[in-house]
Amino acid sequence: MEKIINVLSLTKSFGHLELFINTSIDIYYNSVTAISGKNSSGKTTFLKLLSGLLLPDNGKIMIYEKDITKNRTYAKQFVALALNTEYGFYPQLTLKENLLFLCKIYKKPFDDILIFVDILNLQNFLNNTFSLCSSGIKTKFWLVSSLVKNTKILLIDELTKSVDFDTKQKVYELIKELKTKFKYTIVFVSHDSNEINLLCDHWIKIEEHKFVQIR
Repeated sequence: MEKIINVLSLTKSFGHLELFINTSIDIYYNSVTAISGKNSSGKTTFLKLLSGLLLPDNGKIMIYEKDITKNRTYAKQFVALALNTEYGFYPQLTLKENLLFLCKIYKKPFDDILIFVDILNLQNFLNNTFSLCSSGIKTKFWLVSSLVKNTKILLIDELTKSVDFDTKQKVYELIKELKTKFKYTIVFVSHDSNEINLLCDHWIKIEEHKFVQIR
């Protein structure tokens, strides 16, 4: 299998809190990889490192054989990040208006993302104001908005946390579609072993500041 992300001798800490100590892992093309671990083990931090939002203290992160630790612009070109956050959106605008704004920034036709809107059954909510949407609708919107970028690597941070069963099933359907039809490489943070077994080709646990390959 083709390696698309190579994490080499990664070390990262925040003050006295050590998250990663000289640890390495590979992510493969067109695969779904689960990242799990205890609270505060560094799962979300790892996604932020892959996306270029944070830099490691030591080590390299190679994406398509380019070292993003030397040039974080590379990461922005290659990676889309779906975080459970309201940062970066306009609360007074509708979901459609937010998406149109993102499409303008990334020069992507709005019609190109409607297929993802349809998969998640988000069509009837596009004219709803973002700030007034439920957590389940926002979850679907965060995923769709991350797909506006013209990338094929998607990082997802626990977007099925605290949502209902139907929303989870729609998110699972989208992830499967992204892999099989659109050939995305997906790194997915989760605490749910059933979710991991359902969706993921590879499972990596963060234990004692290291990446441990479960499968």
